Amino acid sequence: MWSSLKDYSMKSVFVLSTLLLCANAFTQVDEIKMKKSYGEMDYAPQIAGYFDGEIPVNKICDTRGLFTRRGLKIIVFDIDYHDGDESKKVHVVGNQIPDSVCVYIRKYKVGSEIFFTNIKAVDLDGSIKNLSPLRLVAIKQEDKE
Repeated sequence: MWSSLKDYSMKSVFVLSTLLLCANAFTQVDEIKMKKSYGEMDYAPQIAGYFDGEIPVNKICDTRGLFTRRGLKIIVFDIDYHDGDESKKVHVVGNQIPDSVCVYIRKYKVGSEIFFTNIKAVDLDGSIKNLSPLRLVAIKQEDKE
């Protein structure tokens, strides 16, 4: 009886060991690193998802300011617009459009072109990048009922 009990225990240990080895073989995961390749639009500056063309006037001063999909930190840019007979240029440090410019655009520049030029950003490696300019036209967006 002890002999058969001992054989049973040995067989149980063998089966259990085999199952653990098989389970380990199926659950082993190799580390996979994927390197994202960025496209041209990932570097393009935007405001509230608008890269070019018309932008609703209530979106022009989005709280995120100017940003890129790539996550570059925009550090400086110029806002150019036409004011009657002369061109105006506002130099901005940071990525946020100043409140005074937002109020002016909302009040007087609906339907006019607004250019964002000389956009500079810091890349993830600390280097300075010159980004493409933006040309946006602020439009009134009709309320949807």
